[in-house]
Amino acid sequence: MKPRGIERALTLSVVGFAGIGLCVGCSGIEKPGSPATVTAAKPVVPLDAETIRLTMTYDDLLTRMIDLEALAEAPKPGETCRQFSSYDRKSRIDAGGVKLDWEANADFGKYLRKEGDAYVMAEMDGPGCIVRIWSANPMGTLKIYLDEKPEPVLAEDFSGLTSGKVSPFTEPIVGVRSRGANIYLPIPYQRKCKVVVEKAKQPERMYYAVDYWTYTPEARVPTWSKALLDQHMETYKKVCGVLSDPSGGPSDLPKLAGRTLELKPGGQARLDGQRGPAAIRALKVKLTAKDVEHALREVAVSIRFDGPDKAQVWAPLGDFFGTAPGVNAYKSLPLGMAKDGWMYCYWPMPYRSSAEVTFQNDGKQDVSLEVQFATSACEKAGELLTFHAGWRRDTPNTTFDWPFLECMGRGRFVGVAMFVFNPVKQWWGEGDEKVWVDGESFPSWYGTGSEDYFGYAWCCNQRFFHAYHNQPRCDGPGNQNHSSVNRFHIIDNIPFQKSFQMTIENYGKDKDYSCTTYWYATADSHDFFMPLPVHRRGIAGKAVQPAPMRIQGAIEGEALKIVGKQTTGACDPQELSSFGSHWSGNGHLWFRPGKAGEWVELELPVAKDGKYTLVIHGTKAGDYGIVQYWLDGKKVGQPIDGYHDGVVPTKRVELGVVELKKGTSKLKMEVTGKNGKSTGFMAGLDCVVLEPVQ
Repeated sequence: MKPRGIERALTLSVVGFAGIGLCVGCSGIEKPGSPATVTAAKPVVPLDAETIRLTMTYDDLLTRMIDLEALAEAPKPGETCRQFSSYDRKSRIDAGGVKLDWEANADFGKYLRKEGDAYVMAEMDGPGCIVRIWSANPMGTLKIYLDEKPEPVLAEDFSGLTSGKVSPFTEPIVGVRSRGANIYLPIPYQRKCKVVVEKAKQPERMYYAVDYWTYTPEARVPTWSKALLDQHMETYKKVCGVLSDPSGGPSDLPKLAGRTLELKPGGQARLDGQRGPAAIRALKVKLTAKDVEHALREVAVSIRFDGPDKAQVWAPLGDFFGTAPGVNAYKSLPLGMAKDGWMYCYWPMPYRSSAEVTFQNDGKQDVSLEVQFATSACEKAGELLTFHAGWRRDTPNTTFDWPFLECMGRGRFVGVAMFVFNPVKQWWGEGDEKVWVDGESFPSWYGTGSEDYFGYAWCCNQRFFHAYHNQPRCDGPGNQNHSSVNRFHIIDNIPFQKSFQMTIENYGKDKDYSCTTYWYATADSHDFFMPLPVHRRGIAGKAVQPAPMRIQGAIEGEALKIVGKQTTGACDPQELSSFGSHWSGNGHLWFRPGKAGEWVELELPVAKDGKYTLVIHGTKAGDYGIVQYWLDGKKVGQPIDGYHDGVVPTKRVELGVVELKKGTSKLKMEVTGKNGKSTGFMAGLDCVVLEPVQ
C-alpha cells in the first residue's frame, strides 16, 4: 500500500480522565478484484476489459498469501472456497433434512473413487486454485493433474513433500507441525483439477483434506507447473520471508504512536474522533496488572465502525489477540503475542466515517494499558467490508455441533481462535468442522477432527507456531487443563453472499469451550454474538488427574526400551485415558507397522533368576493386527487377534511358563497378519507381568 501523504489525528479519551492525543501516518487500501467460483468448466470468452480485469498472474496468487487488505474486498457472486476430505460418508442428511449417523467418526480412507492403482482425493472444475492440502498420515505418491493433461504437474512422495524434502517446497510453505502435514501453496488451474494418491501402503487408513477456490467463469489463471513457480521464485521467496516472521506487519505500516492508560475497576478508555474514509492498520497493547492472566479476561475491547448500535468487535482483551488465557507467545500473520506481554493485531479495519475503540475494565484490580495505534487514509473504504470479531463461551459445553459463527449477510470468514479447558487428560476434541454457506443443504466443508482443522494431528499436545495456525498453549498432562489453538484463513478465506454457519463437533460434555471468531461483512449483516458479563468470563483452575490404575507387578510396555526392529512404521508410547481407565498407567506401547511380518524387539528387565508365568496385557481396536510374541528367540503362546469393534484392553493373556536369569531378556512383538474385519496391522502392549511359579 502506498502512502497518501495525509496525517490523521486520533483523540484518546479516558472516561473520568483527561484526553490524550495520538498522531499517526496513513496510506490507502487499493487492491485488485477478488477470486470467484463456478461448478462446471465454461467455454473461453474473448479477452474483453472485464476478462482482463479478472486475469490473475501467479505473482497475484502468491501475493494473496500475505495480503490481509484483500480480505476486506466484497466477494463476487458465485465464488467459493470449499473442501474435499476423508470424512466418514455415513454422516448424511436425508431428503427431509434429518441428519443420519451424524456422529460417525471413521474419518479416513474415504475417496471419490478408485482409478486403477490411484485413489481420487479431489476433483474440481476451474478456473480455480488449490490453496491447502493436509494429512495426518501422508503416504504413497501425491499426484496433481491439471487442465486435462495426461501427465501430472506434480508427482512426489507425499510424506517427503510435506516434510520439506522436495526442493523448493520448504517451511513455511510445507511442514509437519505437531504430527500434522501441511501444504500451503497456490496451485491454479483453468479448466480441471484432479488430486490422487498412488502406491499408498494403507490408503484405507489415510486422513486428508484438500481446500480449493473456484473463481468466476470469466477469470483467467495460469496452469501451475514447477516451471511457473521457478519463473516467480523472487515473489515466492518474499512470501516465504514474510510467513517465516510475520510479527513486523505489512511493509508499508505507518509509524505507530501511543500512550499509557491507567484503568481503575469499572474504568473505561475510548479512542474516538477518527474521521474517514480510513482504515485501522495496527493495534498493539500491553497490559500490566497484579494478575495479568485474569485481567486479560476482565478487560474487554470493543470497536464500532461508522456508529452502529452494536459494536462489530467485542472480546476479552487477551482472547481478541488470539490466545488465552494469559499471554502465550506466538507469531501469526494477523495476530500475535510476545513474551514481554506486547500483543499485536494487523487485521485491516476500514471505515467510512468514524471508528471508536473502547477498553473496559470490568475486573476488581487496577490495570495499566500501553496502547499503540495506526490508521491510514482509505479512499475506497465505502466499497469495502467491515471487520468483525466476536467472543463466546459455553461451560460446560453440551452442544454437539458447537458454532464458531452464525451470520447473515455478505462477507468472508477469515479465522478463529479456540480456547478449551479440559478437566481430564484425554483428548478434548475429535470433532469435525462443518461449514454451510448461503443456505447449503449439506456443508461444503466437512472435516476429519478438531486438531486436523487446526493443522496438526493425533491429539498431539506439542506446541507449534506458524503464520496461519498455532497451538501456543497446551498445559497437560496429556490434553488436560488449558489449550489454545488458532487458524487464520488468508489465502483460504471463505466467501459468502447471504449467510455463513460454521461449527465444530464436541464429543465431550464436561469441557469449557470459548472462541474468538474473525470475519468481514457488509454493514447490513448481523450475527449471534453478544457481550458476556465478567462473571461468565472467569478462568478455570488447574484440574488434577486421578492417579492411574496400576496392574500388580506391571512392567509398563510404554517404558520398555526398543533394542531392535524391522518395520516401516513407528513404535512409541500412547496415552489412553481418553478410552477409559482400563490400562495400567493409562498408556501402552503403540506399534504401527505397515504390513504383516514387521516386528519390534524390547528389552525386558528380570529382577531375579526363576520360573515365571509370562503374562501380557495388550490393546484391541478396529485397525489392529494379529500379534505373535517371542522371548529370547523362541515363540511363546498363541497368536493374539487384536481386532475389536472399539478400543478395549485384552486383559490378561498367559503366554506360558518361562525360565529366566536375572538381568534382561528380549521380548519381540511381531504382527503376523490381521483379522478380515480389521483395517490395519497396529498393535499395543499395555504391560508385561512376570508371575513367579512356586
